[in-house]
Amino acid sequence: MERLCGLYARVSTEMQANKQDSSVDTQISRMKSFISYKSDGDDSWKIKKIYAEKGKSGKNINRPELQALFSDIKQGKINTVICAKIDRISRSLLDFYKMVDLFEKHNIEFISLDENFDTSTPMGKAALKITLVFAELEREQTSKRTKEKMAWRAEQGLWNGGQILGYDLVDKKLVINKKEAKLVKLMYEKYIELGSLLQVAHWLNDNGYRTKEYIANKSQRKHGGNKFTNTNVSHKLKSRVNIGDVELKGTYFKGVHKPIIEKSLFNRVNKLLDKQAPTRRNPKQKKEHTFILQSLIECGKCGAYMTTKYATSKNKTRHFYYQCTANSHGGKQACDMKYVPAEKLEYVIMEKIKSLATNQEFLKKIISDANETVDSTLKEFIERKKDKENKLLAVNTQIENLVDAIANNKVANFKSLEKKIDDFEEQQKQLEHAINVSNFEIEEKKQKVYNADVIHKSLKKFSEIYEKATPQQIKDLLPYFIKKIIFTPQEIKIALYDQPADKGLFVNHSSECSLELSKWLPETVGRISPLIAHVVDSKHAAGSLEILGIFGAHQERDQTGMMIR
Repeated sequence: MERLCGLYARVSTEMQANKQDSSVDTQISRMKSFISYKSDGDDSWKIKKIYAEKGKSGKNINRPELQALFSDIKQGKINTVICAKIDRISRSLLDFYKMVDLFEKHNIEFISLDENFDTSTPMGKAALKITLVFAELEREQTSKRTKEKMAWRAEQGLWNGGQILGYDLVDKKLVINKKEAKLVKLMYEKYIELGSLLQVAHWLNDNGYRTKEYIANKSQRKHGGNKFTNTNVSHKLKSRVNIGDVELKGTYFKGVHKPIIEKSLFNRVNKLLDKQAPTRRNPKQKKEHTFILQSLIECGKCGAYMTTKYATSKNKTRHFYYQCTANSHGGKQACDMKYVPAEKLEYVIMEKIKSLATNQEFLKKIISDANETVDSTLKEFIERKKDKENKLLAVNTQIENLVDAIANNKVANFKSLEKKIDDFEEQQKQLEHAINVSNFEIEEKKQKVYNADVIHKSLKKFSEIYEKATPQQIKDLLPYFIKKIIFTPQEIKIALYDQPADKGLFVNHSSECSLELSKWLPETVGRISPLIAHVVDSKHAAGSLEILGIFGAHQERDQTGMMIR
């Protein structure tokens, strides 16, 4: 794959030059070294453009070079965005959330060196997703506060909207516009006369009437002044603002503004509108349940994915299930796995995942063995780096000695000495590059080490998110923690996806965590023995832990983890 990279660097005027990453040149140098290191692999990494901003705040996105970056993304000129640190590209979590939405829309990989955000890797995607969920929660909290303020204003009879025909907005309060008020009253009278929204709209347009025209406060641009349509005529005739009310989510309050239409006229027109309103056939049924485990569950008997189902009881209550796809398509002959109640299964899985957040010592114990192989490789990389640093030190000493010899006039043949200095400087350049590559190799290897603290913090964050997030947010987030779930009537195995795609952790829990599902299942499902939940984590199957590759549905038969009763 060819990586066309856009490098973004920024400093603000307040930053002192001696701080880490404060220099644009320093940031760019680090990003170039990263690309140089990555270019040694199979992919081709090319610097398409460098976007450097000096004296620009990161509090908003109104920055020339950042806007140029966005423009190049939309035009397909780059497919990878790199920055030294995430606050270089944005200090606002909500602005960053919008940026990532743009990146995803245009298939852009995003890499931040300091935070190890690299959306081309599963771990990077997981870290970024957690950040974005928190950003969305922050946005929702802001939205909640705004709604609470709007509710308070409505209860006081204050208007929450913008400019409307018949009134002017003065200090956020509605004041009657006499000329427009006459037009609004005329619209009611014409509807009684013509009996058609479309005919009223045509009559208004033919007689030179237009929608409200006004200048927006922020942009100072002219809005409105358009022709009427049956839609905006209907909206105006139905608006209770005209009779002195304000509305919030279907609830009406007595407004502090004066009415421009008598209630008797308003009621007469709206009764006619109700009579002529078309009735919808086959109204769309609202989805009542978000299947948060969808696409993650496999049947432990046949290996097929488990699909989502629902059934409606006599009292019109919907019941939601997961069902083996093979059973759904081929019946018992294909697979005899039965339905599993969705809400109960989801509860079991979520409680099991959250329980890990409270058992940090247990995580540390099982992960320590898994890191032995990675640690030994890491030591080799560090030794290689030290060897290169020693060679660089020797070369630097040689250069210094030659320079001293020239300074003290101890050499007669300056040309030969100049050639030696050039050779040493070339070696110096190659060794410095090799050391930079080693630094990235070491950092990359460190990222592959199972870190109990990191996993514990991630799971703890997940638990915090779970209490506040919507079901859809949880559904979006789970694939970054869970690789797959293998379900059988006897046990569940959860493959955590916190580490790279070719690894997972298997954690066997104590008997205190044993969960029974059989009592939740309807008679049609049949009798099921106590449900045992294993949570998956790392290598060394010494009874508690084993690193997996991309395992098949039948491999769970080969695991050595003890069943919990």
